[in-house]
Amino acid sequence: MEKVKKLTLFQLIGITMAFFGSIRSVPTLAINGWTEVTYLVLAVVIFAIPIALIAAELATGWPEEGGPQVWVREALGERWSFVTSWLLWIQMITGMTMVGTTTGVIFGYVISDTRLSQNNIFVFICVLISFWGVTLLNFKFDMVKIVGKFGALIGVYIPFIILVILGIAYAAKNGITPHGYLGTFSVGKLIPDFSKLGTLTYFSGIIFIFAGVEISSVHVNNIDNPRKNYPIAVIVSVIALVLVNLLAGLTVSNAIPKGHIELSNILQPFAVYTKFFGLPSICDNIIALMILIGVLGQMSAWVLGPSKAMIKVAEEGNLPPIFQKRNAKGIPVTFVLIQAVVVSILALAYVVIPNVNSAFFMITIVTTILYCIVYILICISAIRLRYTKPDIKRQFRLGSHGNGVMWLVALLALFGVILTIGISLIPPSILKPSQYTFYISFQIIGTIISVIIPLIIFAFKKESWKK
Repeated sequence: MEKVKKLTLFQLIGITMAFFGSIRSVPTLAINGWTEVTYLVLAVVIFAIPIALIAAELATGWPEEGGPQVWVREALGERWSFVTSWLLWIQMITGMTMVGTTTGVIFGYVISDTRLSQNNIFVFICVLISFWGVTLLNFKFDMVKIVGKFGALIGVYIPFIILVILGIAYAAKNGITPHGYLGTFSVGKLIPDFSKLGTLTYFSGIIFIFAGVEISSVHVNNIDNPRKNYPIAVIVSVIALVLVNLLAGLTVSNAIPKGHIELSNILQPFAVYTKFFGLPSICDNIIALMILIGVLGQMSAWVLGPSKAMIKVAEEGNLPPIFQKRNAKGIPVTFVLIQAVVVSILALAYVVIPNVNSAFFMITIVTTILYCIVYILICISAIRLRYTKPDIKRQFRLGSHGNGVMWLVALLALFGVILTIGISLIPPSILKPSQYTFYISFQIIGTIISVIIPLIIFAFKKESWKK
């Protein structure tokens, strides 16, 4: 058998960065002004790095395909493993709704009608058309292969680089604008304003930038000296991403007038820069089209990825036979169609809440909360497995001897995710007081339903369900 070539440290850093390369989160950063510096550092220290290190140990001990659900099954049993699989699928659906939102916002710029970017009905229709369109195309074509090769490059990396360069050039020529979210620097502006609790909720949106940090751990078994190289790769890649996001976020904070930022609209700063530098308006159309290609490419990957994972869970006997249905191409039909229906229902938030900003942020936060519950299960599993299966060889291990380092890192991560959930329930400052009850109810009820459904299904599962 041909020996698999080991990844170099540089390659692993590149792969890890690729998992988090997203331009969509820049407005969520920018709305915080100078406080985004503190939020980003805090997100890295109490969330990104601890979760990545815990995942690395678990991935080297239990390298089977499935990741989090495998780790949770080994520690907490089949029931919570099923809950983990379910939550990863559901949060991906809410995440796809959020990504689908940007298609409506971006398309307005593609056709040079920027007013459409904040038209809630137009955004709702675009979510439906884009997601159902991508879903149906996936039944006929391998959309990941068609757009996957160039989607990220055209739609994420090139626009991100252009955004940072234009932002730096704008700041160099125009200085710090007093009317922007940034304003003149002072140490006090780095500290969150606890008198305005609604501004703290944006920290949850920043945490979402690093959601999925455990995914890169699948490569930990394919590098030399993982105990040394994996933490280096994680720390270097996270620091690099923080610096790039910080540059983008701070420059956008400086360019957008205070009170006018559109959280779902990454094209807004591009429009400001092109107008300031006197560039032709077609530049906005081209950049919008590039980002739209990236968004549709990402949606194509997400349509099938989670569904393929869930159909394996169904075939293990956790769901009725109807969920095990595949078409001739092996596509999990039931799961793919359920996704499309649920995305359509979630998109109704844009009809109920006319403000696109508010609806977009609400969906972002419920996605973050669901992922945080998965991280709680992962942390508990990591600690438990140290005691129930101490003899399992882990190529990467937190601490040479004893369990003290694992406890420290896991408790730090638990503190981070529980803090994130708590903050997420605070209505953000962009909402009107009349919307507070709906916001809190949306988060709590959505989370409870998402957790209870898999527990009920598991309680009534039958042996005949197993394929």
